[in-house]
Amino acid sequence: MEIKLAERLYRLMFTNMREGLAILRVDPEDPEGSPVVIEMNPAAVKLCRCRSFNFANCKTADCFPGWFDEERLRATCRRLAAFGGMVELGEVPLGASVYRVRIFGLSEEHLGLVIDDVTRLKKGEKELAKVTGLMEQRSAAVEKRVVERTAQLQEINEELDSFAYSVSHDLRAPLRAMRAFAGILLEEEHTEAERVAYLKRIQAASEGMEHLIQDLLAYSRVGRQEIVIQRVRLEEVVADAAKQLELTIGGKNYRLEVREPLPEVVGHHTVLVQVVLNIMGNSIKFVPKGVTPSLLVWGEELDGECRLNIEDNGIGIAPEHQKRIFKIFERLHGIESYPGTGIGLAIASKAVTRLGGADRGGVKGGGREQVLDRSQESRPSVIRGGTAREAA
Repeated sequence: MEIKLAERLYRLMFTNMREGLAILRVDPEDPEGSPVVIEMNPAAVKLCRCRSFNFANCKTADCFPGWFDEERLRATCRRLAAFGGMVELGEVPLGASVYRVRIFGLSEEHLGLVIDDVTRLKKGEKELAKVTGLMEQRSAAVEKRVVERTAQLQEINEELDSFAYSVSHDLRAPLRAMRAFAGILLEEEHTEAERVAYLKRIQAASEGMEHLIQDLLAYSRVGRQEIVIQRVRLEEVVADAAKQLELTIGGKNYRLEVREPLPEVVGHHTVLVQVVLNIMGNSIKFVPKGVTPSLLVWGEELDGECRLNIEDNGIGIAPEHQKRIFKIFERLHGIESYPGTGIGLAIASKAVTRLGGADRGGVKGGGREQVLDRSQESRPSVIRGGTAREAA
């Protein structure tokens, strides 16, 4: 290709490129001199801030004020002119646009300055970062749901294991008893008093089975019923639980003292009544023989939490069993010593969990603490069931 044609083609390319191009010159005889612009294409001229462009004396820092650190630019240009290479000078915001600038050596006196408009690229990077952030948030939310579902499935599997044990043991036990006593009545001669005694045993076994089935249904309903959270007065909760307690304890004597006022919390009235009723019922049931059950209920606010404390004079719970007793079908004593199905506290624990509760594992005198923690604008509530002393 002829030199003149090549020069004309390079000039056309230089003139028509969208990137801003400028040719700079440094004076080898003046080490402290700043680089000056000796040529620019139209795209660079649009960005030049010189009032009257003069290739003889227009310093680079004057053409593009505020774009560069003048001392650093001078040192960079000297180094590139001497040794060649290319240096990224960084990104420069100008109005709504962003420009990326790089400079490279051409000769011992000359350098090339390239100015790229990267506004769209930066906008795309920002959009990409936004989309990536949303995807990470959604991924975290999905992962959280997976963890929650996994925990729920694990809980369901544990409940199924417990239920299978109950079906094979707890539900079959009264059936075996009824079948055995019925067989005795059919196969042998008995006095009227003996027949009545066997029939009462059959009746007691059937009633025990009925109670177990009812508790199983109650436990199942706690996990499935719809719960609407709202502000609840604990005084009304305790009062309703005390009324229901009278109907369930079969006329057993006990003392109940409620220290008012009790705090107002965020929860579900019916579910909280169920929790308090089950804890109170256990407090009355598990007392030494000959001792009249005594319950003390009071509320307090501690560390930003509203707490409802239920203290009794029962037999207490050994520390190693304080987690175990809140699992379904877990019993620490034989049914001969303390009747029951082993589901009451499991219902209370599940109800607390449904209200967004967290198991703190705290104890007071052998008792158990349940925490209900609602949203930030709500006041959290704590249901604590305790005994006044440890079991011997």
